[in-house]
Amino acid sequence: MPTPKYIHTVDLDLPPLKSGVQPYSAFSEFPKPQNIWDGIQIEARRFWKVLNWARECEVLVLDSVSGRFHPDLLACIFIRLLPKQPAIVMADDMWNKGNFLKYNFQKCIIRLADPVIQRYVVHSIGEGEIFASLWGIDPKKVRVNLYCFTFTDSEVNAGPILSKGYIFAGGNPARNYDALLEAARRLPHRKFVIATRVLDKRKDIPDNVQIVNVSHTEFIRLMREADMVVTPLVAGQTKSAGQQTYLNAMRMGKISIVNAKNVLGVTDYIQNYVNGITPDGTPEGYCEAIEWVYNPKNQAAVEEIKRKAKESVLEFTYERHLQRIASVIEEVVAEKQAQ
Repeated sequence: MPTPKYIHTVDLDLPPLKSGVQPYSAFSEFPKPQNIWDGIQIEARRFWKVLNWARECEVLVLDSVSGRFHPDLLACIFIRLLPKQPAIVMADDMWNKGNFLKYNFQKCIIRLADPVIQRYVVHSIGEGEIFASLWGIDPKKVRVNLYCFTFTDSEVNAGPILSKGYIFAGGNPARNYDALLEAARRLPHRKFVIATRVLDKRKDIPDNVQIVNVSHTEFIRLMREADMVVTPLVAGQTKSAGQQTYLNAMRMGKISIVNAKNVLGVTDYIQNYVNGITPDGTPEGYCEAIEWVYNPKNQAAVEEIKRKAKESVLEFTYERHLQRIASVIEEVVAEKQAQ
């Protein structure tokens, strides 16, 4: 079989280009590592494969945060040395600014790779505004592709949408569960279920909070049967996070409570007390939002928020997400052909 001209390492079902060139998904070639040594071997193999693909393909869509050592990004530094270089789109979650030393190291690596990268695709409008200055790249290279809900119709409709008397929260990356745990202490009459690995070793969990590690199917069930869904995010980060959780909650018609103060991305999807609730991320803010939802006087407003959540989230489909990134790929191909 001839080497594909359109290769991507991101976990997306990307479409053919308008020219008819078919995509080849390389994501499945790199299994999830079982341990640190296994991970190093997989990343080394990934690094060399990306370099080899770059010699023969016209387009590479790379994963910006692949692996512990970011082999896709590191490969771009060496692709600069090739006589013929592919068009490269860097996609996925992008990078969060570290401390002073880490940030300057990150910035150095990105600027070394940047000459062969035509586009960076970020997941929030806020990232689109700060990304170029943060990493020292040309702002003309940055494109925004808002994220999408990921629950399928069959997953959403696998059972009745219920309210079984608990508040649900879940997820691992960029979560700040401390404020939510403090809110739970102040609301001992409310039950919380949190599905995460982040709190596995914590000994200070309130009695009204249940910490669980569950399968994807069980995660969906817990969300389906919750009274509301809270996604407590770390503030001050330079990339967005949590969209999959709170958009899926909206898809189910749940009240989605997500802190938006100094958090990128949330207000791209949620209008406060219109199709969700965006508290300030303090324990007081979470308590106020939770008790407002439970207040019988607010039930008409609560039902309207649920209705608008289900309606507005339909704008953020997986298909729209794919179409947007495909348009960015087409854009860089056209630029390269015009050179």
